[in-house]
Amino acid sequence: MSRVKLRDIADYTGTAISTVSAALNGTGRVSPDKAKQIREAAEKLGFKPNLAAQLLKNHEVDIFGLIISDRLTRLTGHGVYSELQEKFLNECRAGKIRTQFELDRTGGIPATFSDGIAKGVIHAGVISEPLRDWLERNPAYPFVSFEEPWKYCVRTDFETGVRKAVQYLAATGHRRIGLFCGPAQFDLSKQMEAGFRKGCKEFGREIRPELIRRHSLAVGRDHFLECAQHVREFFSGPVKPDAIIAPGQGFCTVALYELPRLGVRVPEDVSLIGACSGWEAERVYPQLTSIERNIELLVANAMKMLRQLTRGIAPENPNQLIPADLVVRDTVVSRFQ
Repeated sequence: MSRVKLRDIADYTGTAISTVSAALNGTGRVSPDKAKQIREAAEKLGFKPNLAAQLLKNHEVDIFGLIISDRLTRLTGHGVYSELQEKFLNECRAGKIRTQFELDRTGGIPATFSDGIAKGVIHAGVISEPLRDWLERNPAYPFVSFEEPWKYCVRTDFETGVRKAVQYLAATGHRRIGLFCGPAQFDLSKQMEAGFRKGCKEFGREIRPELIRRHSLAVGRDHFLECAQHVREFFSGPVKPDAIIAPGQGFCTVALYELPRLGVRVPEDVSLIGACSGWEAERVYPQLTSIERNIELLVANAMKMLRQLTRGIAPENPNQLIPADLVVRDTVVSRFQ
């Protein structure tokens, strides 16, 4: 039989998980009648308190959670998640903060919220509808979103980053710039397209619809096959790009393999710029010119915001945009040569 959780008591009594936790731990503002109802329900359901959680609470130890809502296959070797985990742990060690990590693949409400151990969490990945509903019902719970829009969040300013990339390409003589991005509902896709259109308008480059392409939600091998198809289609029409800006390292890696088979050289015939981490850009050949997030500053600011929220302090800037850097490597060459 599975262990009864705070979530089960909350569902049984029709209250929020935070209210159940406060009633059982004797903290927060819960009326005596409501607290009695919750304790009786907990006893009836056979709830057994988490001893470790109680000890940690009694000693007032700060415990911060890191939740990544995505597939297990994307956890390791991922340009964002791998660095996020490392920087998060480093920040917690420096601040003598205990950590709780969860990889949530259910698309529901992560168990971290019902366990009641973490005082607050940093969340990476798509915020599912069930989680959105839970957060709306528990607005006081310290929650900072990483690279996804929310009430309290830290994100990379990829719009300005892509604009910088267009500016650099225009300054080096590129005239037909292509954009490869994801589905329109993704924040990264919205930012990249906005920055691309702004940069093209500002620096006098024509926006050609045939040079703007989107990938689907395909994963794994299907995604790479789709990228290869898009590479071929970029160069199958009468108007061919002399530069392409793309999200992540995946498309650019496929392009570096597929383009020579089409008789197209990188960077002599087409320049490539990917929005990815530095270590991803440097593990391909030729090394990739990239639009990079400042992961260290992102995590530091997310941790600062989380500390404030757990202490009841409203952050001055709840929606932070951290500038992206354009790092020029081997896949861009001047067209004036």
